[in-house]
Amino acid sequence: MESFDYYQSPPIISYMKYFKTLLFCLFTSFLIAQGNVEINLEKPYFDQLEKIDIPIEDKRLIYIGDGMAKELFYYSLVPKDSIEGMLVLFPPTGQNVETVLNHNIQLAKLAYDHRILLIVPSINFNLCLDENAMTFLNTTFKEVLERYEVPKDKVVMGGFSLGGMNAIRYTELAYENSIQTLIKPVGVYGVDPPLDLTRLYYSFERAIRINFAKPAVQEAEVYIGKYNREFGGSPEENPEIYIQHSMYSKSEENGGNAKYLVDVAVRIYSDPDIDWHLKYRQVDYYDINALDQTAMINQLQILGNEKAEYINALGKGYRLDGRRHPHSWSIAEPVDCINWILDCMK
Repeated sequence: MESFDYYQSPPIISYMKYFKTLLFCLFTSFLIAQGNVEINLEKPYFDQLEKIDIPIEDKRLIYIGDGMAKELFYYSLVPKDSIEGMLVLFPPTGQNVETVLNHNIQLAKLAYDHRILLIVPSINFNLCLDENAMTFLNTTFKEVLERYEVPKDKVVMGGFSLGGMNAIRYTELAYENSIQTLIKPVGVYGVDPPLDLTRLYYSFERAIRINFAKPAVQEAEVYIGKYNREFGGSPEENPEIYIQHSMYSKSEENGGNAKYLVDVAVRIYSDPDIDWHLKYRQVDYYDINALDQTAMINQLQILGNEKAEYINALGKGYRLDGRRHPHSWSIAEPVDCINWILDCMK
C-alpha cells in the first residue's frame, strides 16, 4: 500500500468544510491554552532542566495548548554524571510538556538518580506518525543524541493516551524498517493508550450518538473531524489507512503492525474500571481502551514475546487534583516503572 501523503488536498470533503475544520482546530488551540505552567521539580532537579528549541515551525498544529505559538521544542532533565540511557515521555492530547513533567515528578527524579536522561517532546495533537510528526521527532532525537551523547542502544519510550500511541507506533516503525527512525527503543510502554484506530473511530461515533459526557463528546467530535479530513473518511470508506497507522489491528493477521513488537519489551498500563465507565461515560467494554490493549498483549504473547505485559492497575487512576479517573498518568506506578525501564536497558 502506498504511504499516506499528509500534504495532499483534503479528500472527500469540500474545501469550505476543510477551512471550517481548520478554523475549529485553531479555536481549539486557543480554548485549551494552558498558559505558563510552573514545573514542580525541586532543587537540584529543577536546575538540571533544559528547554531546547527545534528549528521546525509548527504549521500543522502537532502541538497545542500554547495559543498561536509556532515553536516546537523539547524539555530534558539532564543527569549530572555520565548518561546511562534515555527515557522519552510523550504527552497525551492537548497536555503541554510542563504538565507532563508535573504528572511524572517521582519518575523524573528516579530517572535522574539512575543517570537516565528524560526527554519530553512538544507533540500532543497529531493524528498519527505521518511525515510531519516523524520529521519533528527524528530531528529532535538527532539533536538529543548529539547534544547529550546518549547510548543509542539504551532508549525506552513511554506515554499516556495519544502519547502511548506515539511511543508504540514509533517503536513499531523502528523494528519494521530502522531507516525510518533515529532511535530503536529497547522497551516501550503505554499508559492507557487506544491501539486499534478502527475501534477508536466507531467508539467516538458512539460517544457522539450517546451524547452523555461533555468531555467525551467534545474529544470525539474533534477526532472524528480529524479522521474524516486527514484519512479521507471512516474505516468503512478507507480501511487500509486505519490499518496502516494503527498500533494493533484486530482484523489483521498477527495484529497488523503489532507484529513488529515481537522482540521488544512492551508494557501496557490500564485501569479497566468498568463501573466508572458505565456510571460516568455510559460506555461498556467495547468502548474502553482495555479491549485493544489486552488483545494486543495476548497476540504478542502468542507470537512468542515473553516480555509483553498487561499491567492491570484497577482503581489506581487519579488526576493531579485528586479526582478519580481511570484514564490517568497515575496508573503507571513510578518505582515499579523505573525498575522495568532499568531492566530493559541492561
